[in-house]
This record gives sequence, structure tokens and C-alpha cells, in this order.
Amino acid sequence: MMEFSFLHVFLKYFILCLLRLAVVSSIPSFLPNRSTPGREWKLVGYLDMTDPTQQCPDSWQKITSPRSSCGKKSTAPCDSMNIATSGASYQTVCGRFRGYQIGSPDGFYFYINRNIETYYVDGVTVTYGSPGSRRHVYTYAASNCEMTGWGSCPCAGGATPPSLVGSDYYCESGNPGPGGWFGTLSSDVLWDRQQCGGNETTCCNPPDLPWFCKTFPTPISEDLEVRICTDEVLGNENVAIESFVLYIQGEISVDLT
Repeated sequence: MMEFSFLHVFLKYFILCLLRLAVVSSIPSFLPNRSTPGREWKLVGYLDMTDPTQQCPDSWQKITSPRSSCGKKSTAPCDSMNIATSGASYQTVCGRFRGYQIGSPDGFYFYINRNIETYYVDGVTVTYGSPGSRRHVYTYAASNCEMTGWGSCPCAGGATPPSLVGSDYYCESGNPGPGGWFGTLSSDVLWDRQQCGGNETTCCNPPDLPWFCKTFPTPISEDLEVRICTDEVLGNENVAIESFVLYIQGEISVDLT
């Protein structure tokens, strides 16, 4: 009986080690540099519209031309996608987004007095918590153009983000010229640390871009939420997400009993 018990425990932890090794080998190289002893990374959100087998969530519309991507669908301020964390306790969220500008989004313009429960940016927001008690994680803003103007990124002289965002954001435009663009700018990917021209040069300076990482003072276990937000009709502006990944870092256990 004792030999069986020892063998059972040995096999349990051997398999657990193999599973953890598989998790580590499958995560991006950026994340181990952010590792905390005793905690593990878990992929909780993933979308890659370059894969023809993938579909947009029902709350977003599929955009097929000129690149397959997902955009805002309704006339509501924001269209949401829930990211389930399955009750895992986590303290750090890391991720990256790849998107495109459609029309003339305005960055943080018009949004100084807005709160987190409505739109406060033209772009993509990552939050946690349920409606009415959302908390900010990170924001990916899309601006009108790379020149200085009312709808430009803060780094190009545009409006600064509201206090709820702080410095936890990235901002970029795909439009090198003056504002007023009404097509889809797929030639300049947003938030990829590339093609920050005009007055937008410093928008590509953040060292972790295109990745973000946010660590909270205490562990949380609520679901994450990704929202695409704009304040004008879809014919004037939209933001398309081609791909994203979201990871949480926490005490993730595997029950092998």
C-alpha cells in the first residue's frame, strides 16, 4: 500500500511538471521575463483572423476587405467580448493587439469627462469586473492622423487620456496625412511599433510595445472584457481587430486525483 501511495504521488507530480513545462514552452518569449516565482501564465483570450477557420464573436462584425478582422457592430458606444478567467486568481495581465484604422477615429478627443462605463476612447479597451463596477487594465487608442490635430494621439499633441487610463495605453494612427480619411488603412498596422511617422514618432517609443503588462496591488479573479468603442456612426469611424492574445499570471493548479 505504501509503495502504491508513493508511486501515485510520484506520477502525479511528474505529470504536473510535464504539464507546466508544456505551458512554459507554448507562451511567447516576452512573458517569461515577467515571471514571478510560484506563479504561472495562462492563455485566456485569443483571436487570429488571419486563420480562415476563426470567426468573430457574435457581438462584433466580421470585416472581410481588405483584411479579415473584427470591428464594432452596433450603434452602442462599445461592443464587448467577455474573456473568461474561470475563477483563477491572478495579479498580472499581459497581452497584445493588432488592428487597423477605419475612417477617422479621434483617439481620446471628446472623452475627457467620460467614465469607464461608457466610451472614453476611439479604440480598444481591456477591463475587468462586471458592468457598473469595471476597472481599467489597458487601452489601445486609434487616432485620426499622424499630424498634430484635435483627433491625434497624445504623443502627437492630441488630447490626453482621462485619469482612469493614466499611462496605461498605446495610441497610433494609420493615416499619414491630414484627417478626414474614410477608408480602411490596412497598410499601417496599429500598435505594432512600426510606421509611426509625422508627429507621431514617439508613439513607437514604449519599450514593451506591442505588448502590455499590468500588475495589480492584490490578486483578482474576475473575468476580463475587451470592448471596441467609438462615438460616431460606423460609416465615419471604426476600429478593426485582426488579432489579440491575453494572458493572466496566477496560481493555477491542476487536479490529478
